[in-house]
Amino acid sequence: MGVPLGGMTTQEAQQIIQAQILPEIPQIITLTYQDKTFPSTLLEMGVSFDAAEIANHAFSIGRSGSVAVWSGDLVALLSKNKTLPTTIYLDENIAANTLQKIAVEIDQPMIEAQIAFSGNEVHTTPGQIGRTVDIATTLAQIEDAICHENYSVLPLIVSEETPTVLDAEPYAQTIRDFLATDFTLTTPSEADHPSTQYELDSSTLAPMLELMKDNHDGQYTITLQFKASVIENLLNDLAPSLSIQTEEPRFIFNDESGEIELFKNGITGRTLNIADSIINIQQQIAAGSHQAELVFTYQNPSVADGATGTQLGITELVQQQSTYFYGSSSARIQNIQTAANRFLGLLVAPGEVFSMADAMGEISLDSGFTEALIIYNGKTIEGVGGGVCQVSTTLFRTAFFGGFPIIERYPHAYRVSFYEKTAGNYRDSNLAGLDATVYIPLVDLKFQNDTPYWLLMEAYVFPESSQIMWKFYSTADGRTVEWETTGPVNTVEPPEPKYYRNSELDNGEVKQVDWEAQGADVRVDRRVFKNGNLYSQDQFLTHYEPWGAVFEVGPGVDGYPISEE
Repeated sequence: MGVPLGGMTTQEAQQIIQAQILPEIPQIITLTYQDKTFPSTLLEMGVSFDAAEIANHAFSIGRSGSVAVWSGDLVALLSKNKTLPTTIYLDENIAANTLQKIAVEIDQPMIEAQIAFSGNEVHTTPGQIGRTVDIATTLAQIEDAICHENYSVLPLIVSEETPTVLDAEPYAQTIRDFLATDFTLTTPSEADHPSTQYELDSSTLAPMLELMKDNHDGQYTITLQFKASVIENLLNDLAPSLSIQTEEPRFIFNDESGEIELFKNGITGRTLNIADSIINIQQQIAAGSHQAELVFTYQNPSVADGATGTQLGITELVQQQSTYFYGSSSARIQNIQTAANRFLGLLVAPGEVFSMADAMGEISLDSGFTEALIIYNGKTIEGVGGGVCQVSTTLFRTAFFGGFPIIERYPHAYRVSFYEKTAGNYRDSNLAGLDATVYIPLVDLKFQNDTPYWLLMEAYVFPESSQIMWKFYSTADGRTVEWETTGPVNTVEPPEPKYYRNSELDNGEVKQVDWEAQGADVRVDRRVFKNGNLYSQDQFLTHYEPWGAVFEVGPGVDGYPISEE
């Protein structure tokens, strides 16, 4: 774009530039992206020309014979008779603002393809390539093009970001295929634990699934997985039903041979290993499998089924106690037998604190117990497991007279005649204060095996003689017990009997449901010696409330002072 300016004055040159040069300059810059065009005027792009400045520079260059550089243009003028390039102003702020307006029509966010569930149906939304006009680079390109007078059509510089998944349909089909078949969780088949299966149908599976994106050195892979939180919650719900408590083997001591004989095999316990199970499940899904085996952590019994008495230190009878339940109902006797069987052949490890509640387990109609009289909330009522306290009292006395530390023991609210009976159905008040109640899981009886030997317990019930016998087998360590009791003191006479109406009784029937008992205090002192030396001593204080007899009165019975409930 040259015009000879030689021989002119500055003012004449300025007029020529204004009249001839500037009108000839192309006024439109067209920016393009793909099939889109964005024409802009030089003015909109911030381009302007100063005729006076052009003329001044031309004559300055001519007189000095040097080369002038202005706004990025470099032209060599060999003589004043050569042509002169125009000098250009570019306002970058105006240009950037124009490019921002163009970018509004081009820029768009990158969007990953989406998969959504509607019930068991799988729907997809396509992804979108992200685009951003690179204004700085485009502006630099425009400046360079104008300087070289080659700016009529220029491409926009646009950066693109491609989503990992642009089309989710292939992955959606993978999910549809997966949902077409149930997913099965299995437990391993073992000697102590038969295999079980848990089927997850499509309605359960659908909300559990997600696609996981992994980046391996810039290479992305997409795998189908369960949502970690959902599968973890599912396994947490399953875990209690799949866990199996470790159980030591049970033995019976042969009094003739002096050896222990296996009564019941030990059981290897297991707990669900949720973390490892999740890993295995996810691996199986990724491999296209519809079945995964759950992973467990196992705990073997401390004692082998083939252990000998010598190995365990179980070599002799170290304590034996009996209590008597004369006059008990058949329901109460059934509960005594059921409870006693829970303890037959049990082992107590050296140093272990034995909990009767833990060993007893559930007391319910489903576990062999029936309803009989129990003390609850200050009243004698029918309740499941009535009679279990006959068992706990017998265990307490065996541990007490065996010299073992009593860790936890609670007496009954009032004196119960069963626990003061001796052989032949006699009553010995010196046995008051040697009872122990349990109400599982709230009230427990605990003692400690503080010897270096295992302790074997055997409990037997003899209904014909109304007797329950408890035996401890171990190794005698020279301990003996001396004890003293105050017997019942501070006695309080029972209150007057109470009578309650019961319409379910037969006409004219009167039924006694509770028996009177004196209130009293009892203190029992125990001293345990080992090889003649005092080893320990403790005291057991018991307070019994006075208790009145209670009768239920049926229809057609008069003459009794009926109490309100």
